[in-house]
Amino acid sequence: MGVACAHALAPRAALILTDRDAARLGEVAAELAERFDRAPEVVPCDLGRPGALEDMVGRLEPRGRIRWVIHTAGLSPTMAGWREVLEVDLVATARLLEHLAPWMPPGGAAVCIASIAGHMGHDDGSIDAVLDAPLAPDLPGRLSTALGAEPDPGIAYLYAKRGVIRLCARKAVDWGKRGLRLVSVSPGLMDTSMGRLELIESPGKEPLIELTPLVRPRVDGQSRLPGRADDIARAVAFLCSDEASFVTGCDLRVDGGLIAALDVARS
Repeated sequence: MGVACAHALAPRAALILTDRDAARLGEVAAELAERFDRAPEVVPCDLGRPGALEDMVGRLEPRGRIRWVIHTAGLSPTMAGWREVLEVDLVATARLLEHLAPWMPPGGAAVCIASIAGHMGHDDGSIDAVLDAPLAPDLPGRLSTALGAEPDPGIAYLYAKRGVIRLCARKAVDWGKRGLRLVSVSPGLMDTSMGRLELIESPGKEPLIELTPLVRPRVDGQSRLPGRADDIARAVAFLCSDEASFVTGCDLRVDGGLIAALDVARS
């Protein structure tokens, strides 16, 4: 999704790409340079490493203001243990916004990729209170206490993404006073490398494919997963445009109607 977003925004922005995989960054930068005749800058950064954000901001500082922040990095449940999922998907997101907000001028916007998983939990005030303080000490311990047990990676992912959705809604209030916008985007079942891995490891996703209301012809090479990275990229491009200049503090579900179908099925 990050690569698709870069291709969508490259025609109208000087891009700075960051990822923990320096080799992959170089490949994507070369693709963009060939297609758009302008190479983006690359800043390798592993959000799971202590001090990584400070290092990244130090490298970005000489480049001046950052108009848009598109945060697509994350770990799925099959990629890591539950503590690391919380750290990368929620805590690192909160730290990223905190570090980059001072470098964004009025009119700027940040888009954080959440997930429809964040819409699948039950409302619980004690759990939400924990999620709403992601930078307070010992998020894993506090969440375990609120849940009554240590979560598995899938449950941790659900709550991490719920936390991202709530984080963007809360922070948008203060951001708006500075002329900045902050939104989250919740992808559905997307045909990405991460999505395909989860489909193999989590057979329970098969019924969700069947439940997704919006059906389109598959493009060449597409798996049974109904969503496409370009669906997210187009949504992000809209949110980073003047057409979305009054859109902030909300979550945009790009899921083919899956959450709506789940809500109908439960009613």
